[in-house]
Amino acid sequence: MKYSGEDFWKNYMENWFGAELISKWSEYATEETIISNNRKLHIEIYDADNPNSPTLIFAHGIAGYARLLLPFLIPLREKGYNIIAPDLQGFGYSEGLKGDFEWDVHLQNLSDTINYAKQRFSGKVILGGASMGGPLAYATAARFGGIDALACWCLWDFSDKEFMLNETNTKNFTYLLIPVFRILGSVMGNFRLKTYTLVSYDTLSDSSEMNSLVKEDPQAGTHISLKGAASLVTQSKPDIPHHDFKLPVLVVQPGSDRMTPVKYTKKTFSKLGSEKKRYIELAGAEHFPTNNQFYKKWTEEFDHFACSL
Repeated sequence: MKYSGEDFWKNYMENWFGAELISKWSEYATEETIISNNRKLHIEIYDADNPNSPTLIFAHGIAGYARLLLPFLIPLREKGYNIIAPDLQGFGYSEGLKGDFEWDVHLQNLSDTINYAKQRFSGKVILGGASMGGPLAYATAARFGGIDALACWCLWDFSDKEFMLNETNTKNFTYLLIPVFRILGSVMGNFRLKTYTLVSYDTLSDSSEMNSLVKEDPQAGTHISLKGAASLVTQSKPDIPHHDFKLPVLVVQPGSDRMTPVKYTKKTFSKLGSEKKRYIELAGAEHFPTNNQFYKKWTEEFDHFACSL
């Protein structure tokens, strides 16, 4: 491990995604802070120098933070898209205790980022996310609106009991533990668990070394508060059912995803009421691939989708 502290993210780039992404981040990205939920929210902005170009707001998942998304974002910046990637509350370089969040707080974070994007840029706004960022993006669009389209890397329904019972470490105890988490959370405040005691990080990528590294990353989702864990079940039902959602949607799903298996995304996608929707499955891709060919395909599909809006 070459890098530590605030530079920890560079380990992933040098070992798996390409060291050139470090210099490209320095060239393209600017860091700013907005206020959301009365806290400072760190956002990273990739300005394509054309305010009329579409803007992608892209949310990270439960294990990551904005800067880990460079393989998704840098190629899109080079295609001419404006991009904003927030560190959701409890993650990355945003203010506050790591893992201290709730589902509804993250929806507000994304809504506030959308509002910021509209002040800074004038083109169409596409909201998206990777991993848990996908369901968060959908839930934000359902609650707040204000966007032109949705583009997700994985999109499943967190309120799907089959998913919660089969794909979490707590399995059949998941729903039995919710009232326990609620009570303990109200009594013990921000008491935190290791996130990977509830959600396995061993299936995050095809590299066991990288999966282990995420568990040591001081900016990553290594911890989750009890109230945060409870909120993933109690607050995650979308305000608009999927069959009533009408905006254009792009969903790219890793075909060999063991963390959020294909069947859950297919189930959710089939329910979407959008007339304009596209599903792409990438054969052989893990949840967070280490092979850059899959990010090239993501870039191609996003570009095709955005140009069709």
